[in-house]
Amino acid sequence: MNENEFAAYSLRSLLSTSAAMMGMADIAIMKQTGHKTREMVDRYVQSGTRYNNNASCIFKNI
Repeated sequence: MNENEFAAYSLRSLLSTSAAMMGMADIAIMKQTGHKTREMVDRYVQSGTRYNNNASCIFKNI
């Protein structure tokens, strides 16, 4: 992969999702990403965590 394969959205989403999964507060995520509202942070985090606690996770142990 090279830098042309990443968009600002992808990197911001990855950071937001990873930070949220590690228990970082929304306000800390917002300071880093520049988001003005928690709703926007939630949109980034939701899109990145849609496969957590999902029925498909039973396959990871097969």
